[in-house]
Amino acid sequence: MSTITLSRRLPSAGWPARAGGLGRVEARRMLRHPAYWFGLAWLALLVAGLTIDVARGREEIGNAVYAATLLAVCLFYAPLTVISANRVAAATFRRQVREPLDAAPVDARQRTIGAILGLLRGPVLVGVAGMLVMSIVAPFTAPAPGDPVNGIYGRGVLEHLQVPVLVLGAGLLGIALARWVPMPGALPLVMLTLWFGVQGLYAPADAGGVVHAPTWFAPWIMWAAENVGLAPDHVLGQEMWHLAYLLGLSVLAGVAALLRTPGNRRGLWIIAAIAVLVTGLAGWQQLG
Repeated sequence: MSTITLSRRLPSAGWPARAGGLGRVEARRMLRHPAYWFGLAWLALLVAGLTIDVARGREEIGNAVYAATLLAVCLFYAPLTVISANRVAAATFRRQVREPLDAAPVDARQRTIGAILGLLRGPVLVGVAGMLVMSIVAPFTAPAPGDPVNGIYGRGVLEHLQVPVLVLGAGLLGIALARWVPMPGALPLVMLTLWFGVQGLYAPADAGGVVHAPTWFAPWIMWAAENVGLAPDHVLGQEMWHLAYLLGLSVLAGVAALLRTPGNRRGLWIIAAIAVLVTGLAGWQQLG
């Protein structure tokens, strides 16, 4: 991308406008990233399988749509957003494009803010769309015939807010990793460490559907992390505290990315301190 091309895309007004212009560019780049191609291929296979189950009467259409959306957004789209956001954020600091970007009217912090805005305008909106689909379909879900324990019980809109927040946190983690560990191979290493670390937090729910404490600290959707499908229904207050916990982790990842850039850090440290307190409080309160 040449200096002239980038300058034409970004407004020449104040830095918020320039970061906003860069955010629009970054949103398109994230949404078009090849990492999502794998997710689309998997989604096509999933939809095909669920369509066959619905046609043969083995699954209700409401359950099929709900399950497909949940798995597509939370199990694939969110993790792939770590890769998409990371690669797009890291691209602006590669040697071959650094010189043209240095000549453009944006500094390192504005580029990072632009990546965050791109995340909000792109992948997070996909998460919001998934949340809306699940909220609309939820009233039409039901447990499998003859199996009232296992099955799909749709949640409410407030509980579904965890879906876009999960995508947000994944993207902010990817941006933070791009700033702090831009070395080749760092991203898959961190992802594998995070994967096995999160798996170690999961503890099977007991016969009454009670989830053990360590599981609540997993950076994941609680009502989708059960050993008995989506049947157990937690207290709404617990789910809202878990939502605050996820938001706190997301804010910390975003602040970490910005702290790696030159500029005033006092405000960032204040935000980080508040986020730590809120995350700690939410983590404690979500235990019920």
